[in-house]
Amino acid sequence: CPNCKLLVAKVFDGKNTGTVTRFAEGITWSADHGAEVINLSFTHPLSSTVEKSAMDYAREKGAVVVAAAGNEDTKDTMYPAAYRDSVIAVTATNKQNRRASFSNYGSWVDVAAPGVEVLSTIPGGYASWSGTSMAAPHVSALASLLASQGRGRKSIEARITDTSVDLGPRGRDRYYGAGRISADRAVQ
Repeated sequence: CPNCKLLVAKVFDGKNTGTVTRFAEGITWSADHGAEVINLSFTHPLSSTVEKSAMDYAREKGAVVVAAAGNEDTKDTMYPAAYRDSVIAVTATNKQNRRASFSNYGSWVDVAAPGVEVLSTIPGGYASWSGTSMAAPHVSALASLLASQGRGRKSIEARITDTSVDLGPRGRDRYYGAGRISADRAVQ
């Protein structure tokens, strides 16, 4: 995405723990600093008014909010992905375009993206990681590409789901949502 810039909001402490208040502060801070896409590669089991309000605030400011569905192989809702109408909830696929065995699923899932053995940066180099936290950035990157074309939030969200490749039962389903994202189709 040659016209994209990264904006990083640190919401976890040095021990990889965070609170919904800190998550909400990071989301709000990002929106206030012009983020067009906000990636949330974390999950927790409980709904929070503070966090949901922050996500709605970011969307009102024009940001696309993307969240990982979680890695517990369950249909139980996980947040922030399960806040309907506030986020694009992302499940993970493997190299065979099937649902990753660990990936959460449910009627609250919007799209799927690759999430198994994804090469990522780590301190000092690179490593392959698996999880919906690796799938969500694929969707965020696609949203950024679409934003760089001058599209607004509603157009971006619709384009991502409308151009997805249907993988499960015909139409929207609980394992893939609208399907696996297709950057090629979406940016055309």
